[in-house]
Amino acid sequence: MSSFRVSHCCFGFFLLVFVGSTAFSQTVTFNRTTQATITSSNHIDLNNDGREDFVYFSDTTCTNGFLVALSNGEDSYAPSTCYTLPNGSPVFIALGDFNSDGNPDVIVSAGTANFYEYLNRGNGTLHLQANFITKTTVFSIVAADVNHDGRIDLLFNSAGGSDHNLHVWFGNGDGGFTIGPDTPLSVQGVLSIGDFDGDGKADVMSEFNIYSSSTEILYGDGAGHFAGGSPVGDDALLVPYDVNGDGKMDLVGAPFDFSINGSTYHNTIDVFYGTSNRTFTRKTITLGQCTAGSIPAVADFDGDGINDIAIIEASDCHGGGPDTLNILLGNADGTYQPEQAIYSSDAQIASPLVVRLNRDSKPDLALAETVTPYSDFFFTNTTPGKFPKCAPPDRGIGVALCGPTSTVASGSAVQFSVGAANQTPGRKVEVWIDGKKMSENLKQAFSHYSFLDASYTVGPGTHKVGIYSAGWDNILQLVSFPLTVGSSSCAPPASPGLNVCSPLNNATLGTSALAWASGTVTGKILRMEVWVDGVKKYSTFGPNTLKTTLPLDSGTHQFGYYIVNTAGTKWEKIVYATVP
Repeated sequence: MSSFRVSHCCFGFFLLVFVGSTAFSQTVTFNRTTQATITSSNHIDLNNDGREDFVYFSDTTCTNGFLVALSNGEDSYAPSTCYTLPNGSPVFIALGDFNSDGNPDVIVSAGTANFYEYLNRGNGTLHLQANFITKTTVFSIVAADVNHDGRIDLLFNSAGGSDHNLHVWFGNGDGGFTIGPDTPLSVQGVLSIGDFDGDGKADVMSEFNIYSSSTEILYGDGAGHFAGGSPVGDDALLVPYDVNGDGKMDLVGAPFDFSINGSTYHNTIDVFYGTSNRTFTRKTITLGQCTAGSIPAVADFDGDGINDIAIIEASDCHGGGPDTLNILLGNADGTYQPEQAIYSSDAQIASPLVVRLNRDSKPDLALAETVTPYSDFFFTNTTPGKFPKCAPPDRGIGVALCGPTSTVASGSAVQFSVGAANQTPGRKVEVWIDGKKMSENLKQAFSHYSFLDASYTVGPGTHKVGIYSAGWDNILQLVSFPLTVGSSSCAPPASPGLNVCSPLNNATLGTSALAWASGTVTGKILRMEVWVDGVKKYSTFGPNTLKTTLPLDSGTHQFGYYIVNTAGTKWEKIVYATVP
C-alpha cells in the first residue's frame, strides 16, 4: 500500500463541530500482528473461510501481474500468489461474483483497451477465464448491480484521450457481459459505488486527485443510466461511507494543502452527508492533532450502534512523525469523543482499512508503514461491546441465520439474529413477515458485511418470513422460510417431501444441534434418517417426525434428512449449519 500524501487545493467553508463533553463509553482495544506488505483496498473472502483476503499488485514482487494473499488462520496470511497478466500491468481491480456460483471473482484493468476476468474456484485460487476487448482504454473499474436484475455488472472509464464517458457493461450471470449505456463524465477519476440519495438505486462517484481534488456524483436510475448531481468540492481525497447510518452514502476526507516547500496538514476531518434531494450537507470534525494526509475509515468499533472514525494523525501540521492510528468514538448527537491512540510509529503510516480478520462480528483494521522494508499491521478488534450476535457465514457471499428456528412458542417476542456477507460493500439487513417490512439495520454494516438483531411480536399461526441482505448497489440476497408460532410440533408438508424445522439452512449453532424434521410420503412410511457430513446419525421407523439432539465440532456441517416409504421411494432435503 502506498501512502497518500499528495497535494490538494483548498476551497469552501467550514462548519465546526466541536467534540462534546460526553465521557468515553469505553476504551477500544485491538490485538496487533505484523506481516509482510499485502494490504489493499481490494479485500473480500475468496477462500470461504470467514476471513477477508487481499488482492493487490506490486512492481517488485509480481511484475506485470497481481497478487492474492489468502487467510490461513486468525490474523495470518499465506504467501501471496502471483497472477501474471497476458498483457499490460494492473491498474485497477473489481471484485464480484460474475458467474453466479456464489464465489467472488476478480476483474483487472491493465491500462489497455481490454480487461481480464479471473474466476474463483471457490478455494481462493483463480483461473483466467476471459479477455474482454473494449473500444477505449480501461482505467478505473468497479462492480455493482446497476440494473436491479440480481447479476453483478461492470462500470469503467478511460484515462485521458477523447473518451470522457462512464461505460456500463451488464453482467449476464455466466461470466459474460452485454454492452450497456454510456454516460458523460465531467471528472475522469477513480470510481466508487454508493447510494447517495437513499433511493435504493446504485450511484457512482468519480474522483480525480493529484494536486487538487475534484469529485462528481452520478445518480443511477436503476436501469444503468446516470445523471449528474451537485458537485462536491474539498481539499481532501473523499471516500464513501455511511457515516451517520441513515442509509444514504456520505463522503469523508482529511484535507491538507500541497506545497513543494512542505505541505500543510489540518486538524480537521470533513464529512459531506448525503441527502435525499441529491445535495450534501457539510460538517467539519476538529481533531487534537493534524492529520497525516491519510484517508479516514468508518465503522462501529465499540459496538454501541454508532459509527466511529479511524484516522492517522501526525505530531505536527507538516506531516512530521510520529504517526498515530487514532479512533474517534461517535456520540448519539453526531459529535465525536477525543481520539484514543491505538498505535504509534516513527515511520509514515498509510490509510487504515476496515476489514474482517477473524470470524466474529467486530470490524477490524489493517494498515501499512510506508518505509522500507514495508510492514503491514493487522488490528483484530477485542473491544467488549454490544456487537451483532450473529457472525456472517464462512463464505464470501451468503446469509447466516442464527435465529429463530422455524417453530417457536407463543407468548413471547420472536428473536431474529442475522449476519450476511455481500459481494458489494454491506449496507443493511431487512426482515419481512407476511409481506410487511418489520425493520432494517443500517448502523452496523462494515466492509462486505451487514447484520441485524431484532425481536418482533408475531401472533400464533404460520407466517412467511423473508430476510434480505443488501449491498450499497442494493443487490439482494434472500433467505425465506415458514415460521410457525404457538406450536410444539414440526408440521409435515402437504405433498410428499420433507419439512426441516431445525436447523435452518445457514444457521449458526452452538456445540450441539436440534435435528428436527417431518415428512410426507405416498403409501406408508418405512423410516426417517438424519445424516451429518455423510455419516448417518439417527433413524426412526414408522413416525413421520424425527427429533433428536446431536453433538457437533467446529466447522460447517451438511445435514441430510431422508424419508423412505415401504416401496423404497426416498425423499431428501439438505441444509447447512455452522459451529464457530
